[in-house]
Amino acid sequence: MKRIAVILVMVLVIGRLALATETTVLKVKVQSANIRTQPDINAAVVKQVKMGTLLESEQMVGDWYEVSVTNDLGVSLTAYIHANVVDVVSGAAEAQPEAQPVVRPAQPTQPAPQTYNQGYAPVKTYPGGFKIMAAYGMASMTYSNDSAASYDKYKKSLMGLGGGLGFESGGMLGVEIDVLYLPKGIRYKGTDSGYDFDIKFRLNEISVPVLLKFNLPVQGINPFLLGGGEIAYVAQAKYDYSYSGGGQSKNGTTDLKNDIVKMDYGLVLGGGLGISLSGINLVAELRYHLGFANLNKKPKTGDPTVKSNMLLLLAGFKF
Repeated sequence: MKRIAVILVMVLVIGRLALATETTVLKVKVQSANIRTQPDINAAVVKQVKMGTLLESEQMVGDWYEVSVTNDLGVSLTAYIHANVVDVVSGAAEAQPEAQPVVRPAQPTQPAPQTYNQGYAPVKTYPGGFKIMAAYGMASMTYSNDSAASYDKYKKSLMGLGGGLGFESGGMLGVEIDVLYLPKGIRYKGTDSGYDFDIKFRLNEISVPVLLKFNLPVQGINPFLLGGGEIAYVAQAKYDYSYSGGGQSKNGTTDLKNDIVKMDYGLVLGGGLGISLSGINLVAELRYHLGFANLNKKPKTGDPTVKSNMLLLLAGFKF
């Protein structure tokens, strides 16, 4: 009887050793899974494998399967993949490991925040929302044939402050619609024939840009590109002037609303960056507005077409 007992013990031990070394075939079940140098979520990633990839493992370390992979240099390495991102196709691991007792916390009154499997990186999302923006513009005008070309050397950008609201739909490729107050126009300033002069042609517009927004897939920050068109209502048009010289000076303002068309339109191109700091979403953008409308309301033969353009810097909050 003693001999039979010894033989039975040896059979069980040999069988257990054979089972322990049996190869387990695994199949990746997520879009992209990380294989790491150690059985630790913070360990370096050796390789990324796609959905459907088959792997072999001979043992588990906690919740990680030990696998053999080849890196980009052709070197075979022992690495680890998390059990959450693979299915067992065949082998000893088909028998599920002994369940560990789970202590479940009390259910919260509010939905718990979204979590991700430890075996692979979370998917980046691009939420939409409203924006409040302040703007600083550098405006100018273009003419089809400038009869006063000799004054081009005095031409300067007209600086001004603006701002407004915006809404974007979200997603990697979304739509953004804004309502902005923009100070457009042009400025001439200098000295000519002994006279100092400063002339400002101001167009205050209520602009509605409709833009496509493409969010670039970069982790940590949110760079994006913008492109589309704008339509604008010319709320105010005036001509401010001042000059001095020859023992005299003069300044004044002339209303030009009757000489300027009410609707402006054009193309908008730009880009920007979104940054989240302590729950506050900041945005900064740089845009270029290229006007297509001839603002001269009653052009005469030989009169140039007058079109607006603007380089615009915006900064604000998204919520």
